[in-house]
Formats: sequence, structure tokens, C-alpha cells
Amino acid sequence: MGTPDFCPLPLYLNLSSMKMLVWNCHGAGNSVFKRTIRDLLKSHNPSIIVLIETKVQLSSMGLFFNNLGFAASTFVDPVGKCGGIWLLWDPFKVIVLALDANPQVIYVKIKRDHFPNWILSVVYARPNPTKRDTLWENLESMEDNMSEPWLAVGDFNDFASQNEKRSFVPSHSHARTRKFAARLNMCNLMDLGCSGPHLTWSNGRQGMANTLERLDRVACNTE
Repeated sequence: MGTPDFCPLPLYLNLSSMKMLVWNCHGAGNSVFKRTIRDLLKSHNPSIIVLIETKVQLSSMGLFFNNLGFAASTFVDPVGKCGGIWLLWDPFKVIVLALDANPQVIYVKIKRDHFPNWILSVVYARPNPTKRDTLWENLESMEDNMSEPWLAVGDFNDFASQNEKRSFVPSHSHARTRKFAARLNMCNLMDLGCSGPHLTWSNGRQGMANTLERLDRVACNTE
């Protein structure tokens, strides 16, 4: 018999898949947040929740998340009402070991029986360029000792090309985009792309004053 021109690949269930919900929520202390997070959990059934810019302390929401089944957490609370990173998980689905944390990034190791361990970094980069430099020094130091699969997610407060910014005001940010792309390369991280609207931040202004940028992303190493 001749070989067919097209032989489809067999379809196997990806048993290693795991859902993670990452939300730059801009405040977690209101009824709209609670209603929305319940809807998201019902729709997506994640094992891990990552919340960025919570602007409130996790202690004020602990019972709420316990009732949703996310009884384990590691977090960096906001300074005043600025920032905040929460990472919560269902302890019956996954083991998360905290490695390090500071106001701009949380590092954890993700473990599940019968699957390789991997590293998750949750990023909330500060708007201040000097503080972002400190973040990237931290990430580069992490990469120097990285031998496992590594996923970095969150608000990097930077964009990698002019295609990731839409503004009616002339842009002089070419040096900024080159620096950000170089930093990703230094950490051996590659952008995983996205579906849907890719410009994730707006200055909230109308008409010609509106600016949109892609500040939130997911990146990983080759492992």
C-alpha cells in the first residue's frame, strides 16, 4: 500500500496541563471584584490564582478565598494602596513552595506528583525606571541559577516594540523598547504571545488623548 499524503497526528489528552488565572485587577477590596472572581473561577476552574495590584491586604480577604477552595497562599501586600501581589492555590490540586518575594516579584516552585517541577515568577514592575532596573537585576540573578522550566507572568510595565503601543502623541520610546527586549533576552525568556486584545493598559482618556500599551505578558525559557 502507498503512504498517504497526509497522516494526522493522534490526539492525546494533555495530562500535564494545568489552569492558572492571572488578573491585573486594580483593586480587590470591592463587591465588583468578588463577583467577578467568582464568575472567573466558575468559568475556568484554575488550580492557581494570581492577582496583581490588589491595593488591599490579603488578610482582609482570607476567609473569602478559603470559602472558594483556595486555602493556601504566598503574597506581598501593597504599600499603602499601591501594588500588591497575591498568589493563591488549591492545595488539593497542586503544591506551591515559596522561594523568594519582594514588592516587584514572587518566586515559587510548582510541584505535582508524576510531573516535573517548574518555577513561576509573578511580576509587578514599578513605574519608576530605577526600581524596574532592580527588578531585572533580580530576574537575571534568578536566571543565572535556573535549570528548570521557568514561567514569568504579570505586569512588566514595559513594552517590547512600537507595535505594542497606540498613541496619537509622537513616541520617543525606541530606547525603552530596545532595553526591554534586551532584558528579556538576557534572562533567556521568550514571549508566549496572546489571543484577543493585546494592548492591556489604557490611560483612561478619551479621543486623541487616549494611549494603549501592552504591559502585561507571559514569558518562558526554552525548558
